[in-house]
Amino acid sequence: MRKILALVGLFLFATSIVLAQKADGSIKGKLIDTAAKQAIADATISLTLVKDSSLVTFTLSSKQGLFEIKGLIPGEYQLIFTHQAYQSFRKNISITPNRKTIDLGELTPQKDYKTLAGVTVTNEAPIVVKGDTVQFNASGFKTAPNATVEDLVKKLPGVEVDKEGNVKTQGEQVQKVYVDGKEFFGNDPKLATKNLTADMVESIQVYDDMSDQAKFTKIDDGSRTKAMNIKLKKDRNKGVFGRALAGYGDNNRYEANLSANKFNGPQRLSVLFNANNINKQGFAFSDIISSMGGFSGFGGAGGIGGKMMALEGMQLKGGGFGGGNFGSSSAGIIKSISAGTNYSDEWNNRIKATGSYFFSNTDNEQQQNSFRKTSYPDSVASRTGNTFSRNKNQNHRINFRIEAQIDSLSSILYTPSITLQHSTNGYDDNSFTDVDWEAHDFRALVDTSERTNERDGINWNNNLLYRRKFKKTGRTFTLGWANTFGQSESSGFTISNINYYDTAAVLRRQIRQNQKNDQTTQTHSNVVSVSYTEPIGLNKVIEFNYAYTSNRNTSNKVTYNYDPFSLKYDDPNFPLTNDFENKFRAHRFGANFRVQNKKFNYQLGIGVQRSALENISTRKTMQGKDSLITTNTSYTNFFPTVNFNFTPAKSKNLRFSYNGRTNQPSVSQLQNVPDVTDTLNIKIGNPNLKQEFVHNINLNYNTFNILTFRYVAANLNFSTTQNKIVSDITTKGPQQTTTYLNANGSFRASGFFTLGLPFKNMKWKGSSLNFTNSTSYFRDVNLIRGVKNNTNTFSVTPGAGVNLNKEKFDIGLRANVTYSKITSQQNPMLNDDYFTHSYSLDCSFNLPKNFILSSDFSYLFNTGRSDGFNTAIPLWNAGLRKQVFKKKNGEIRFIVNDILNQNQSISRSANQNYIEDTRSMVLRRYFMVSLLFN
Repeated sequence: MRKILALVGLFLFATSIVLAQKADGSIKGKLIDTAAKQAIADATISLTLVKDSSLVTFTLSSKQGLFEIKGLIPGEYQLIFTHQAYQSFRKNISITPNRKTIDLGELTPQKDYKTLAGVTVTNEAPIVVKGDTVQFNASGFKTAPNATVEDLVKKLPGVEVDKEGNVKTQGEQVQKVYVDGKEFFGNDPKLATKNLTADMVESIQVYDDMSDQAKFTKIDDGSRTKAMNIKLKKDRNKGVFGRALAGYGDNNRYEANLSANKFNGPQRLSVLFNANNINKQGFAFSDIISSMGGFSGFGGAGGIGGKMMALEGMQLKGGGFGGGNFGSSSAGIIKSISAGTNYSDEWNNRIKATGSYFFSNTDNEQQQNSFRKTSYPDSVASRTGNTFSRNKNQNHRINFRIEAQIDSLSSILYTPSITLQHSTNGYDDNSFTDVDWEAHDFRALVDTSERTNERDGINWNNNLLYRRKFKKTGRTFTLGWANTFGQSESSGFTISNINYYDTAAVLRRQIRQNQKNDQTTQTHSNVVSVSYTEPIGLNKVIEFNYAYTSNRNTSNKVTYNYDPFSLKYDDPNFPLTNDFENKFRAHRFGANFRVQNKKFNYQLGIGVQRSALENISTRKTMQGKDSLITTNTSYTNFFPTVNFNFTPAKSKNLRFSYNGRTNQPSVSQLQNVPDVTDTLNIKIGNPNLKQEFVHNINLNYNTFNILTFRYVAANLNFSTTQNKIVSDITTKGPQQTTTYLNANGSFRASGFFTLGLPFKNMKWKGSSLNFTNSTSYFRDVNLIRGVKNNTNTFSVTPGAGVNLNKEKFDIGLRANVTYSKITSQQNPMLNDDYFTHSYSLDCSFNLPKNFILSSDFSYLFNTGRSDGFNTAIPLWNAGLRKQVFKKKNGEIRFIVNDILNQNQSISRSANQNYIEDTRSMVLRRYFMVSLLFN
């Protein structure tokens, strides 16, 4: 560890020495208005190369009219002065080894600015902070030829892209990616970043997106999500362009993808296709595993037909509240094929429409081995498991967005979406559990199980919003309707064989489970909302709103035992059969007061909601009679809202927000029928659950110094939940039963900080140093055998990186170290701490004859894990590309993945009273030859 840190420090130190060499030239001066006898502030001073007029750098004059440009190497430059109130002028300057510092003295531009004919000055900074929006101009971040938008995003300071293509900025996941402000294949963020090319992009904007109603009324409704907008270059708004790749390698590895676009101003048509068996997914994970329909596990209520005999004094458990991945994040071997089309257009400036269809099919094979240590005050259970699974999923997704301008003051927005899904899952598990109890160390049980499930589902969403402006500025009216319908049908089988042993290794109990389970779930919800805003003074607006919500969810579970005489699944299991209905209705009234000033704005709001929750559970008894259980509860909640936004300068922004919201319990948490898909970990709902109430506080700060190019972003977040729905765990011998109840005391605090230091001098233009740190502290609450248990998880991840960009090479070095600590107040045996280290180097070199050599190397290791899971993983990939064709828009590629054949995936999870380490099968070494045409 010390050697690695020393090497990283030595590299950064050597880099700073190199940057300081031979780039010590400077130009300075002072701008004066002789007529007004005052300094000229905020003038743009751009420096270009004489030989090709390319921009070297730029700066702004200070309040005293002073400017200085440093870090210049010897060469011929042209200084260009621009200001909206003065005429532009240019001045040629020569920096030589003997004349490194140029002092221009006082410069006096003439009044009455006129644009010089034929002169275009590019003076955009690489980063611009506009209120709560951070804009990264693509020209300031160099990428390799034929790079994708994802490659460009990886260069942006404060932005992280994992191996799956998920994007995080300022510590938050990017939920939406727009193209020129328009949806691209719905809200799937990966389809844009993975299929559009970097050379199309003018800038990338990162901001907090709000709902359509909030954007219209300017009243924050608390629905913010992190979003990214890809702004295309003007010359890419018309024409036909695309990108195609086909490749084949050893072990029958293959990859093929196509992105074709036809743009004509607002009319845009895009077609995508992708097929591979190398774990590349150009779409969101939700296309693989959807949460439609309230089933759990493999969709089956499994069960035990008879009573279990307990082993006195022995307790085992399961669950899950957190964890971390290590090594490859693409677990398993995934075959995928996907295709889709996206179309957008405008008609008569009155109707704007965007629609898309997307199909995906995935087949994931997975093998895992795991070690779970479960701790109690009087015993410790260690479970070793080996599993094999295969999950297949087909997904059809249709999205539309239609915006119609009725007249100059009124418009309608309609956004429907439909998702169809079919999935099949298979799961085989072999495990054994050793127990240390009262000086006895023995093998307590051996378990083999097999589960299968097949499911079909549909989810249909409709959102309709009517918006009306009035002639009086600030007076608006909106009427909205949101509707959701979902249905899921599944059928599965559960077969398990469990042997229980006592301390003397004598077989005490055998359980044989062979069951079929069918489940049908439905959800239907409607929300009608209305909002009215009225100006009550200069820059002041008050809003009144009302919303009615009606939700109905049903779940029908039917379980049959296998009859060895009839050889059929025709023996009803009544304890595991249930009809469940959940109804929720609410009326909410609210008001918001908003003040908008030049440098700051704030919003104060309050809402009150009266809601009613009804649960109806119907179960058959052994006598064939129905047992009906009905519960009714009602609540009155208050929803305070505070938002404050301060912009002291155009490149600085501070934002504070507080909001409260309710969360309703899910059907699986309410339905009081045992789910024994996992025979040793039975789950059963609680129809008496209350709704949760979440308090959330967020503080965010962004700044960009246009003179030093320094970029700083910081975020603090705190949330706590009243009546949080938590696990209530009881044990009976080696079997654990989990139900749910409401408890207080749970909270989460997190912070994120990033510092970007782009190198401003010409020699290392586009290079940067980046430092990040993320910290979180999470307290989880649960009950174990009736005793309240608080489990605290602390995690801190400092990181540092350097990007060096030159015309001939591109090098990136990154280091991240994560320290995690878990403490339990009631169960000290659960206390644990461990480190995860990640160091990576990636580089690309432009060689003669249009060859490009690229390679990346990652070294990952951890400490503090279970025996056999403290593994060091060296991961080395390399590739050689040859640019072909006259425009260099084609490439022949040869790549080798995992040259050392050492790739692994190791993850850790923890929950209530256990810690589990898991090793998963991953894609290892292969080579591939491919052809790219851009």
